[in-house]
Amino acid sequence: MWTKVNKNKGSAYQQVMDQIVKKIESGQLQPGDKLPSERLFADFFGVNRTTVVHALDELKGLGILESRRGSGRFISSLTWGDFSEPRIDWRQLISARYGKIVDTYGEKVKEASRKSDFLDLYSSEMPVDVLPNVEMPNYTLEGIIKEEQAVSVFGYQPLMAQIRERLVKTNGFSFKKSQLLVTGGGQQAIFLILQTILSVGDAIAVESPTFFYGLPLFKALGTRLFGIPMDEHGIDLDRLEEAILKHKIKAVLVNPNFQNPTGTVMSAERRQHLVALCRKYKLPIIEDDVFFDLAFSPETQAAISPIHAIDPENVLYVGSLSRLLGETTKIGWIVGPAILIQRLSEAQKMMDVSLSIFTQMAATAVFDSSFEQNMTSLRQRLETNSQLIREWIDSQDFFQLAPLSGGYYAWLTWNGGKMTKALAERLLREGVGVAPGYLFGEEKGLRINYSRLERQHLPLFIAQMDKLRRWLEEEGH
Repeated sequence: MWTKVNKNKGSAYQQVMDQIVKKIESGQLQPGDKLPSERLFADFFGVNRTTVVHALDELKGLGILESRRGSGRFISSLTWGDFSEPRIDWRQLISARYGKIVDTYGEKVKEASRKSDFLDLYSSEMPVDVLPNVEMPNYTLEGIIKEEQAVSVFGYQPLMAQIRERLVKTNGFSFKKSQLLVTGGGQQAIFLILQTILSVGDAIAVESPTFFYGLPLFKALGTRLFGIPMDEHGIDLDRLEEAILKHKIKAVLVNPNFQNPTGTVMSAERRQHLVALCRKYKLPIIEDDVFFDLAFSPETQAAISPIHAIDPENVLYVGSLSRLLGETTKIGWIVGPAILIQRLSEAQKMMDVSLSIFTQMAATAVFDSSFEQNMTSLRQRLETNSQLIREWIDSQDFFQLAPLSGGYYAWLTWNGGKMTKALAERLLREGVGVAPGYLFGEEKGLRINYSRLERQHLPLFIAQMDKLRRWLEEEGH
């Protein structure tokens, strides 16, 4: 199973690391598996125990291994900071890398959702009947071809004008046309930024829990992800600074407004201090702000100022309409320094990621057709749905609910056992799909998309959550 170290081929401890990581990559070692003892490893590899300890400590520092007091070393059940060895340039092999990343739980939810009585609270998008009913103008083929003349490397000019007008009016931004790039959704925007400003093996810090944890784009880029704990005010800055020094963090990625999955809104003071900390270490902040428009009240909306407004030179702002148009119409944008936006537009062109003119015209129509009226109606609908979750929380004493002031996700925690994949799939078989915490880098916790929860669903939901409570209590004992 293991190969003796050849000291003529380089560092002995690095060869030990390489062999262990290859076993993980090939699936021969699984998350949670226990490793042989240091003495046995020394025999297997034909090296001294000090070399083995060095290799194992390095893998632990990267988040690939974890130690359990009195039990030994294990493959980490959560892969924060993981990367593939050897450090292949995944940009050349990206399609092959994506092919190895399969969300089997998500596929099982899709399969289960084909049943008419299945309650899908897992999916990341809002249901069609909740989305704003946007009227699309009629275009002739000749008209569409004519509109293509208004497309530049930065996007469709009428759409860019609408985005800029709204960001200036609502978010208090001040920027030039050359500082805005239209993308195929928020995730593509983040992908473009990371593949432009980072190298293979570089590390970035994100909030924990976070939906970024499960995204394949980070592994495709060879980017190492380090999760930083949060409190009620947002990302923990003391822990962030520790990670910056320990892991040589190259960028910080945050989702400050109605964070996915917790719904947390970063406080104004925390935003200021985050900017100051990143200025200190000369780190760019990538601000994913796709939920900004989904505050329940005008007071909440007025209280959340984007981080980009504090430091436009060092904060890259990512927005999106995809949440409002559904998964089939992906439109996002990046606001940042002109020199970087130019480079990002070149990267987008090099990757041959062309945005459909029709998609951009449809997005323009969203702003043209009573945008504020549609948004007000949507916020009211989401707040009404959130009341269902609050009523249920008040009726029991096991699950705790993170505060809800916008967005459409509820984050539940408890004092019982871990929300394992087995428990999540057991709940699936009972007719309810939720997003378990391990998808976000947390062993406890689950996310519910309450935009999909209607009052008629409550009896099924409550009954199944009572079952889940019993299972979790059994796991905790």
